[in-house]
Amino acid sequence: MEEKEQERYYNPIYSVLFNKIKDIKTPIKNDILRALLDGQWHSELELIRVTKKQHGFVGAVTLGTMINSLNHLIKNNYLQKKLVNEKLFYKITDNYVGLTRAAYRFDVKKFF
Repeated sequence: MEEKEQERYYNPIYSVLFNKIKDIKTPIKNDILRALLDGQWHSELELIRVTKKQHGFVGAVTLGTMINSLNHLIKNNYLQKKLVNEKLFYKITDNYVGLTRAAYRFDVKKFF
């Protein structure tokens, strides 16, 4: 019975998640994750602006597709979204912000 209970709950293996995050090679996905590294909520429009600087073809559909693709790749609730006043907001789940920063070798001094 204990085995069945353990199978019900997802226990991430952080080294596998770290490698999955580190191995993301798509530039637009990397731009999205870098914009979300602070762990705060960011509006869909803000993320579109960030990614449009490098990739002119980014819109709401492309951004949504990339977010879903990242969640599917990590097989987790890696990126969260919420609707506030009919506007979408995204953020990295709190449990994975540190892991993502480590994967990108986040330097606080460069960020601020």
